[in-house]
Amino acid sequence: MTYRIVGLGYPVFPTAPGQTWQLQINALVTPLEKECVLSLALPLDRPGNLIIEENVFSGPYHFSLQREESNRAGIWTGSDITGPEPITYRAIILYRPNRLVRKEAPGIGSYPLSIKKEEQALLEKLTARWTRLSPIARLSAVSEALQGRWGGSIPGEEELRPWHDLQNKHDRTDLILAILTAAGLPARSVQGVRLTEGVQTGLTQWIEIWTGKKWEALKSETGELYKTPVPLLPLVVGTFPPVRTTGGDLTDIRWMMSRQVVSQWKLHYEDIIRSDRILNRWSLFRLPEEFQQTFRILLLVPIGALLIGLLRNVVGFPTFGIFMPVLMALAFRNTGLVYGMSIFGGVLFFGYLARRFLDRIHLLLVPRMAVLLSLVICSFTILALLGNQYGLRQFMAVGLLPFVILTMIIERFFILIEESGLKEALLTSAGSAAVSVITYQIISWEPLQLSFFVYPELILWVAALQILLGRYTGYRLSELIRFRNFRERV
Repeated sequence: MTYRIVGLGYPVFPTAPGQTWQLQINALVTPLEKECVLSLALPLDRPGNLIIEENVFSGPYHFSLQREESNRAGIWTGSDITGPEPITYRAIILYRPNRLVRKEAPGIGSYPLSIKKEEQALLEKLTARWTRLSPIARLSAVSEALQGRWGGSIPGEEELRPWHDLQNKHDRTDLILAILTAAGLPARSVQGVRLTEGVQTGLTQWIEIWTGKKWEALKSETGELYKTPVPLLPLVVGTFPPVRTTGGDLTDIRWMMSRQVVSQWKLHYEDIIRSDRILNRWSLFRLPEEFQQTFRILLLVPIGALLIGLLRNVVGFPTFGIFMPVLMALAFRNTGLVYGMSIFGGVLFFGYLARRFLDRIHLLLVPRMAVLLSLVICSFTILALLGNQYGLRQFMAVGLLPFVILTMIIERFFILIEESGLKEALLTSAGSAAVSVITYQIISWEPLQLSFFVYPELILWVAALQILLGRYTGYRLSELIRFRNFRERV
C-alpha cells in the first residue's frame, strides 16, 4: 500500500472528487431533401466539467465535430436517406463545481443590438448608484432590482416608468445582459440542461456573470441568483444555435440526464489501465467492468463479518447465525432496504405458519427442510409475478435473497419460540434485521468501496482486527445492562 501511494502516486483517500453524470441526447430526423444536415450543441470541457467518455450512434448519417469559440457542435450529414432515422449522442461528464476557473477577467461585452442608445443611458443612470460596490455586491443589487426590490436607493418615478417600459418591450435575456453591462459586470447568455435525473424536452437558459473570481449564475425568468453549486450543465454560450437542421425535419429531440458511479472510478485510474507497472497490471481495475462491480461489494464482506462479530461479542446483539445478516445486506442492494425488510418479515411469518403445520405431521428433519425450501421458492415466485404485474422491480429481485439461509431461519425461529418463547425469537429477529441494515449501509458507502477496490490489501487489516476481536473475553454491553442490579449490590 505504501509503494502504491509513494511510488505509483495513488491517492491516500481515493474518494470520488465530484459527481459524474451521463448526458444522452436522442433525436429523430426526417429528411425532406436529398441532403440533410443536423447540428447539435454538445458539451465541451470547461472548468468544472470534464468529459470522460463520448459515444455517437449515427445510423446512415456521417458524423463530424465542429468547434466555434466557446461552443462545440456535432454535425450529422446524410444524403439519399429515405425515412426517419434516430440519432443518439451519449457522454459521461465529471461535474466539479468547486474547481478553480480562469484567472484572467473577461472583458465587458457590448449592449445587445436591440437596446437603443437612450435606453443604454437610462440603464447606466439606474446602475450608477452601485458603482462603488464590489462586483458581487453589485450583482446582488442588480438581481434585487430585477425582482422589483431597489433597497434604500429607489429611483424616481421619471426613471422607474421607462424602466418598466423596457421590461415590457425587450426580451428578458437581452434586458438582463444590458443592465449587467451598464453595471460594469461581464455577462453572457448560456443554455444547457439541469443536473437532475430525468428527461428534458428543452434547454434551460440562464445568465453567467463574472464577479472577479468565478462565474455566478442568474435565472433569466426571475432574476434570482442560483445557489452554489449551480445544478446546470452548459451546452451553448452566447448566440450559438443549440439545434439546427437543414434539408430535414427534427421530429423529436430530448436530453436525458442520469447519475453515474462507475465512470468516476475510470477517471481516477485511466493511468492504471495504461500503465505497465506490475502492481498496476495486477490491479482490480484490469478486470472487465461487469466483474469489477462484483468485487467492489465482495471486498467489503469481511468488514460486514467484522461488524457482526463486534455487535455479537462486544455489544451483545442476538442474530440468526453469523453470515445471515451479511447475505441479507447483499440482497438488500437489489431489493432496496424497505422492500427487502418487508419481504424478509413476510416470508418469515408465513414460513413460521407453514412450519407449525408441518410439525403436526411429524416429518423427518431433511424432508421437513426440503418442504420449507420449496415453500420459500414458491413465495419468491409469487412475489416476482406480483412485481411484474404491478411494475415493482424490487419484488422481481427477490430471487437474489439467500433462500437457503431463509429456510434455515424459519426452522430456527420456530425452535426458538418452542424453547425460549416468542419474545426471545422476536428479539433475535430484530437483532438480525438491525445488523443487516447496518451492514447494508456500510457496504453501500461508495468511498469505502473505492478504498478497498484500490487497496485490496486492506483486507489484511480487517483480518487483524478480527483476530483482536477473537481475543476479547470481557463482558458484553448487553450483559452489563442486564446485570446492573447485581453490580450495584456488590
